[in-house]
Amino acid sequence: MFLTLLDRIGNWNPQLLREIKGRLTFRNSAIAIASSLLSQLLYMLFWLGRLDSAKNSSYIGDIYCRLQKSYQSSQQHYDQLQVEYRQLQEQFRHYSSSNHYDLQKIHQLKDSIAQVKGQITTLQQQLFTHSNCPTDAFNMQLWWQDHLMSMVASFSVTVMFVLLGLGTYMLISDLDKEEQRGTLNFLRLSPQSALSILIGKLLGVPVLLYLGAILMVPLYLGLGFSAQIPGIELFSFLAALVAGSAFFFSGAIVFGLVSSWLGGFQAWLGSGIVLIFLGIANSKGIGNNVLDWLNLFSPSLVLPYLVNENDYGYPFSHYGIENLVWFNIPLGVPGISLILFVLFNFALWTYWMWQAIKRRFHNPNGTILSKGQSYWLTACFTVTSLGFAMSSLMKDYSHWLNFTSLLSLNLLVFVSLIAALSPQRQTLQDWARYRRERKSALIHDLLWGEKSPGLLAIALNLAIASIPLSVGIFYSNAGLTSLVGLIFTLNLVLVYAAIAQLMLLMKTPKRAIWTAGTLVVISLLPPLILTWLSISPGNDGGGLWLFTLYPWEALSYASEMLMLQVLLIEWIAVGGLCIVLTRQLRKVGESATKALLAGRSSVND
Repeated sequence: MFLTLLDRIGNWNPQLLREIKGRLTFRNSAIAIASSLLSQLLYMLFWLGRLDSAKNSSYIGDIYCRLQKSYQSSQQHYDQLQVEYRQLQEQFRHYSSSNHYDLQKIHQLKDSIAQVKGQITTLQQQLFTHSNCPTDAFNMQLWWQDHLMSMVASFSVTVMFVLLGLGTYMLISDLDKEEQRGTLNFLRLSPQSALSILIGKLLGVPVLLYLGAILMVPLYLGLGFSAQIPGIELFSFLAALVAGSAFFFSGAIVFGLVSSWLGGFQAWLGSGIVLIFLGIANSKGIGNNVLDWLNLFSPSLVLPYLVNENDYGYPFSHYGIENLVWFNIPLGVPGISLILFVLFNFALWTYWMWQAIKRRFHNPNGTILSKGQSYWLTACFTVTSLGFAMSSLMKDYSHWLNFTSLLSLNLLVFVSLIAALSPQRQTLQDWARYRRERKSALIHDLLWGEKSPGLLAIALNLAIASIPLSVGIFYSNAGLTSLVGLIFTLNLVLVYAAIAQLMLLMKTPKRAIWTAGTLVVISLLPPLILTWLSISPGNDGGGLWLFTLYPWEALSYASEMLMLQVLLIEWIAVGGLCIVLTRQLRKVGESATKALLAGRSSVND
């Protein structure tokens, strides 16, 4: 039966069969099963240890002590006796005074005081001498009932971090090993499609991790049902975890394909990025701003509906999840809308990951995305992010911070597009020679061509992003300053894109590393220098902040003339860089054509 199953897997996906045979050995499977069961045992022992600690530290008035009611009753009686004792003492002093002296009353009061004092002493011994709750009086059932929710939450979050972090590391490390051995190029030459090969990788490389995770499902469901959590809510987290795994593991494959120059460090870097990102998304609350989008990339977003979302003691935040909205559509209301949107969000961006994977796998030196794909990607990103920002852009108190956060996220996408759409030197050289031989429509080629420079395509992407952002500004209270800040940022991105394309034309080895380093330096160094020189936007020289990616505060102090001058300087810089790029391309094309003609002449001779 097992061999028949393997045959079916091999017929469906030969790469998956190869991964399973290499990893799912008896020894490896035994280790994975033992590790999973041992970790579950340790987890339960941890909570049993907390139970023993609670037993030993519980006092007689604790809610988990069955003697609590009698303790409270004795405590009330003790308080009443204390009041009665003070009253008797007051009466004794009254009848002992010269004006109200009464010997009979004094004797009666002495007897009463001695009797009450004896009762107080007895209760003191009961209440304070033996304050710990007896072990047999500890209500374990109530303790488990109160802590089952925390157990479900902590178990779910722990599995999420281990699964996504370790799975990311395994996939990137495997791709690096395949690259080092040269077998990845062999896979590229196989008749299988990139989709088939890399799905086999995604399902097969972490197969032992999947095995261990599947063995944890019974404990998860057992804890959830014991906590009286509905089954549909328990399975909603599992669905979010599976969708999140598909997204992060697809991202790991993309990262592994584009970062081979990092060597063995790329696996640690990729998994570290995933864990840090999950830590941020898992711990932030809902603020009705664009950063709420980050929460949707954490499968734990659905956990507040499994447990009490108002409790701060759980290993996640998502506080205020009930206020989550997108284009004023309430997503956080109890129901199925949240999990559906989480699954849709993961599915959408997993789709874009696989578009990049299919292009990059068979053409390692090509661009990550085609120009046409980049336009749709930019539109998806802009609309999705703007939907979360609109709920706050309509309010006065937070529109500025929200808009800067929105533009910062878009800035990350723009910088990523520079890397995704800028061809390498050989590709540009082939295109420049092709342009000399064939006079096709230049604009169409620059906007849609596979090998043409990406500068015009990046400009079109900026325009696609700026249109909905501008509409959002006009429909909000963000004001004209936000629109000017958007223009400044887009201009700088174009400058950076032109610089990147020029540097990729260099003949030096490792051009991509030099280009990435240069972009990082020109992006971060100017604001760091201005900060080190204590030049703030409101002081002399503060206008220099307009030439950085962080012009927001400087715009509040800049005059209209200064803004216009800065815009003109940036446009002149873009124009000048485009002229230099055109000349370089013409020169490269001429040299390539001459070399080709020389080669043909030598063959004819």
